[in-house]
Amino acid sequence: MEEHSTVVDVPVEKAKQTVHQYGLGLLFAANIFGAGSVYILTQAGVSFGFGLLWVLPLALGVGLTMHEMSARLAAKDEPLMDYIRDVIGPTAAKPFALGIAFIMQFWSVANYALAGAALVFLTPLSNLYVGIILMAALGISLVELRVYSRIEGVIATLVLAIFASYLVIVANLQPALGGVAMGFVPTISGDLNYLTMIIALMGTTVYYPNFFIQTSMQHEKDWTNVSRYRKDHTVGLAAVVALSATVVIAAAMAVPDGTLTLTAPAEPLIDMIGPWVLGVFVLAVGAASFTSATGTLFAAGFMVPQSYELTTQFGDMHFRRTVHFLIGLSVVLAIPILAFTDFTPVRLALLMPAVNGVVGLPITALALFAAIKRYFEPSRLEQAIFFAAVVAMFLTSLVTAESLVRSIAGLL
Repeated sequence: MEEHSTVVDVPVEKAKQTVHQYGLGLLFAANIFGAGSVYILTQAGVSFGFGLLWVLPLALGVGLTMHEMSARLAAKDEPLMDYIRDVIGPTAAKPFALGIAFIMQFWSVANYALAGAALVFLTPLSNLYVGIILMAALGISLVELRVYSRIEGVIATLVLAIFASYLVIVANLQPALGGVAMGFVPTISGDLNYLTMIIALMGTTVYYPNFFIQTSMQHEKDWTNVSRYRKDHTVGLAAVVALSATVVIAAAMAVPDGTLTLTAPAEPLIDMIGPWVLGVFVLAVGAASFTSATGTLFAAGFMVPQSYELTTQFGDMHFRRTVHFLIGLSVVLAIPILAFTDFTPVRLALLMPAVNGVVGLPITALALFAAIKRYFEPSRLEQAIFFAAVVAMFLTSLVTAESLVRSIAGLL
């Protein structure tokens, strides 16, 4: 009996080891691939077909470069917020962290809104606001698991399920491999919308809250070797790029140009694949929105206490209070925005990534670069590569800011 139990436990133990090795990277993937990413990628496929697939490997390279800096800080157990507090001083660090955390939770406003909309679509529940509250309560419950390995396991499972869902959809579409392959050949166009979409796709892959998380996780991971972090985040970002490619391909093949709604990307697929695809798509969007909304706020759970010079571990009281407050604030803001404006969950999903990234992304990129120069001695080549990635992030933020202003002006 004991021998049989040991044999059964072998795959379970292997699964635990795999999640421990790659779970943090999958958390990064979950944070990146939220509501906004799904519809931005859909818009890219609708507008340019397979023509922008080549941007995804480029975004992967920039993301890996940024995470290389972050991983070195993580291995040295130097949280990024600690470095920022040291540079700007404790007095300025507190409002800085609170301000970034406030901006960060707007990502969760959109994602909980879309997760609530998905819940309403998939269940007998008819009230969107109740759906948002229920998904936020589920987010609080996830945080209350407290033990990181449990949360990591839940999020890793959801990410793999989301990836499997999109993979099934694309496989049933049977895209022409030659056409897909041509999409990975770089092409340059002077069209402003084309250039803007390139920057948008870059911005959906390089997600700044993940750097605050990664640099604060040594207590949970106990990794002092950069290669361990490197292997982990490479798998996570590669998963994001693969998942993004499936969304672009599906949109290019099936989605007509028009106003995006919750189900618009999947509706044309019903005749091509079958009615089951609609439920699978909405379930995947809802799961992606939920994991991204909750996981993103883990960054604030670290950075806010750290700004107050508190040594914070995942799931401790300061961490949980911060995340719970921001989840609650997301609901408090989402419901009146949806009730008293023309915003829909999808419109929020398209707008809020810009609100979240336009300030936080360049500041974080610059802080990472400066921290690496302080704590390490990167070679000239490494400095040049890191600096190029930082410049790309500033360019992303500038274009995002311009797009954000135009979007807000159009709604006023």
